[in-house]
Amino acid sequence: MNKIKCYQCGKLYPEDKLTFFDTGMWCGECLDEYTTLCDDCGERIYTDDAHYTTDDYPVCDRCYDEHYFYCDRCERIYSNEYWTNGVCERCSEDEGAPEAIPNDRRYYFKSRKDLPIGVEIEAEGGDYMDVYDELTPKGFGVSKDGSLQDGIEVQVPASNGGNTEKLIKQACESLKRNGFGISSRCGLHVHIEFPSRKKTIKRLLLMVYACEPILFAVNPKSRKNNNFCKSLAPAFKVGEILSTETARIDKLFYSKGNGRTTQNAIKLYKMSKWNECRYFGFNLHSLFFRNTIEFRYHAGTIEPQKIISWVWLLRSILLYVRYGYDKPEVLGLIEQPTILGKFRYLSNMLKLNEGHISYFLNRYMRFNKKLCVA
Repeated sequence: MNKIKCYQCGKLYPEDKLTFFDTGMWCGECLDEYTTLCDDCGERIYTDDAHYTTDDYPVCDRCYDEHYFYCDRCERIYSNEYWTNGVCERCSEDEGAPEAIPNDRRYYFKSRKDLPIGVEIEAEGGDYMDVYDELTPKGFGVSKDGSLQDGIEVQVPASNGGNTEKLIKQACESLKRNGFGISSRCGLHVHIEFPSRKKTIKRLLLMVYACEPILFAVNPKSRKNNNFCKSLAPAFKVGEILSTETARIDKLFYSKGNGRTTQNAIKLYKMSKWNECRYFGFNLHSLFFRNTIEFRYHAGTIEPQKIISWVWLLRSILLYVRYGYDKPEVLGLIEQPTILGKFRYLSNMLKLNEGHISYFLNRYMRFNKKLCVA
């Protein structure tokens, strides 16, 4: 029987094991990895070309244009039947709720090593106004989140100097006290101020790329299979990061979610909060827009110690990039064949203490039970 090359991977397969897509014959593995089916019409499309609804179903361009709309307020895609006054039905109901932005100058001072940190905590189902009344006088940001069920987002103001843990505890206590809980829809986003990006941005991207398998492995599977927390791989390759000049890392980053990467286009991307590239688990767009790095990998939680441990790990990674970076060491982390091997290697790089090592190993075992048994 004649064998034919898969259009994508180049491996040889019997013809009856391949499927025609786009302009060539594809194997099953490549179809699963790079394509999906429109949930409305069933047409096969590239995964990167799909529009994902608020329920995380992929739809093609044609079905999107005919049956869906994008809500600018909650940044989700809904069926046209939920369109109300220019926004989705849920956001329309929330329009009367007061909102407050965080006071990011109240709890921190400029420091080279004590990097200021802000946290966004998403939760569902409690009394919004009680949390608003408790936290906004203290400088917290509080807003409705239309992507959740009776959702709230508490923005812990930027802080350092010993204030971060105290503020995280205050936010979590208020949310619990007023009836809020967590579902798989919720996320935890951490913003960290990171100076000197012109010198370190390439190192930063490579380091987070190296760490990302660990960051996903210590979180529920729902975070990796999430279009609002996309993986750097396979969008980025190690070789292209290494070969890109530091001054052109911004172009490389924006090329992964935007059609145009001219100098003027990139300048406009940096001036706007909204950009498709902001939905990587590592949101480098935030650094260009507001001078903070955003990490979106962590699942939602209102347990303060989980948040504090996570923040500590991320801060340690950034301090390594600024003050301890060793390129061969980072490449060695990438080459480690297993997640546990990567974690042990990273622990030595960052000089993690036994308490943090134990905490993250326990999280890994919790979310990867089959691998641990094997």
